[in-house]
Formats: sequence, C-alpha cells, structure tokens
Amino acid sequence: IIIIIIMSSSNKNAASSLRSSNTWLLLVVLVLFAVAVPTSSAFTPRRPAATTTLVQRQQSSRLHLYQKDLQVLEEAIASSAVLLSDTEPWVGPLAAILDPFFNILSFAMLCRVVISWYPTTNLNALPFNFVTWPTEPLLRVIRGVVPPAFGVDITPIVWLGVFTFFHEILLGQQGLLTMKIKYGI
Repeated sequence: IIIIIIMSSSNKNAASSLRSSNTWLLLVVLVLFAVAVPTSSAFTPRRPAATTTLVQRQQSSRLHLYQKDLQVLEEAIASSAVLLSDTEPWVGPLAAILDPFFNILSFAMLCRVVISWYPTTNLNALPFNFVTWPTEPLLRVIRGVVPPAFGVDITPIVWLGVFTFFHEILLGQQGLLTMKIKYGI
C-alpha cells in the first residue's frame, strides 16, 4: 500500500498528492500499524515442551521470591510504624511549638531589618509595635556586644542568623528532633 501511494504521487499531480493531509495521514497510520502489530507466531521458533515447563518453574520460583520480598518489606514498614510510635511523648509537641516559634521570630527580625532602613519610623505606632515589642528585649541584650557596622544596627541580622541556625539544627531535614521523630534516635 505504501508503494501504491508513492507511485500515485509520481504522476503529474505529485506535489498536490503528497501535500494532501489524507495521504500523509494514511501513510502514518500504516507505518504505525506495521510497527504496532506483533509478528506472527509462525515466524517465532517454538520451544520444546520440557523447556516451557522449565521456564514456567523458573517464573513461579521468581514469583515466590518476590512474594517473600514483599512480606519482608511489609514487616519492615510495620516495624518502622511501631518505631515511630515508640518515640518519647515530649518530642512531637516540642517540635510543634518550636517550629512556629522560630519562624515567627525570624520573620519579626527580618521586619526589624527592614524597619531599620527608615530611621524616622515611630516604633510605637500601631503596625510597627507588633514587631518592636517582642523583639526589643532580645535586641537590647546583643546591642552591648555587637557594635553598629557603619552606623547600621546589625543586631536583628545576628538574631535572624541565630534563629535560622537553631531551626535548622533542631527541625531541619537532618535536625535532631526530626531524626528523633522519624527514627527514634
């Protein structure tokens, strides 16, 4: 059929025949059909009956091994679930409290960094006092130790680094509390 399509395109209307979408569609369908249809069993060599039973025995033994592996995997998953439930009862609530605590304080310190760019801002005004009042006691402790750099107060950046560090050490992917919850270490 492909040869007939190609030969029909060799006449004087060859360009229009090849450009027609129906011809190309038919050609593509025929090629896909030829690729998708499996070869006939007449062309494949047949195995002797003894070989077929040997192959069947090998397949059934593999299936049995896969079933054993699946049972071992299910037992491992079940034992890890027991392990997860055997962690100390204080770890989960502590992680649930520390995570938002560190995130909120890190955000507050980041807001203090932005507020410090505008020195004429009244820190006791309504929107700014939500950030100022909780963070000022922490900043006051460090201001005596960390001097301003080039006239800029960098103590919020120090606290931001401290909160981020402790958040990662305790609650990050490899954090201590995370490992305690996952693996009971």
